[in-house]
Amino acid sequence: MKELYGEQCLARCTIFRWSQRYEDGRVNMKDLPRAGQAHVVTNSATISVVDELIRKNSRINAREITVELSISKRTVHHIIRKKLGYGKVCAQWMSSICRRIRRRREWVLA
Repeated sequence: MKELYGEQCLARCTIFRWSQRYEDGRVNMKDLPRAGQAHVVTNSATISVVDELIRKNSRINAREITVELSISKRTVHHIIRKKLGYGKVCAQWMSSICRRIRRRREWVLA
C-alpha cells in the first residue's frame, strides 16, 4: 500500500485495529468516553453571566465569580481575559479598549 499511497498511507497495525473494532460491532467513529474529569466547554450562557456579574460590580474578583457560578478559577480567567477581553486596572475590570484610551491619556498628560 505504501507503494501506491506513499507516506500518507496508514500504518498496518492501525488498519488491523480498526477492522477488529468493526468486527466487534463498533460502527461509530467517535471516541468512547474516558475516565477522568470531564472537559467543560465555556458556553455563551456562562460567558453572559460572567459579563453581567462584572457589569454589576466592576470590583468583583475571579474567586467570587468562581464561588457564585461553581466553575473553576481557570475557566473564569479564560472567560474574562480571552472571551470578554477584560483586564484589571486599579482593582476594577475594564475592557481592553478602555485600557488603551486610559494609557493614551496618561501618556499625553505626562
